[in-house]
Amino acid sequence: MSVKTKLARKAVKTTAKHTAHGAFSKLERKPVRSVTLLAIGVAIGGLVGWLFGRSGGSDDAYADPIAQAPAPPNVATNNSTESTPETGAVS
Repeated sequence: MSVKTKLARKAVKTTAKHTAHGAFSKLERKPVRSVTLLAIGVAIGGLVGWLFGRSGGSDDAYADPIAQAPAPPNVATNNSTESTPETGAVS
């Protein structure tokens, strides 16, 4: 394991410990404020996630243009000498 990898892991571990200690300490000192801010963060995150999820599939700009193409008109006429049923199938 390289020195760079060891230092990176130590930095991540130290940052995680520091963050956890700070969050716990703040929760002990001002529990109402901490819970309020957490609830606001969850609400905003949920709203943004919901809006992002809704915008994913309902927009026609990203739909397949081939799937939106209109059906071709029926080219069979009554003047045709062939006796094929008019089902729209191409022979």
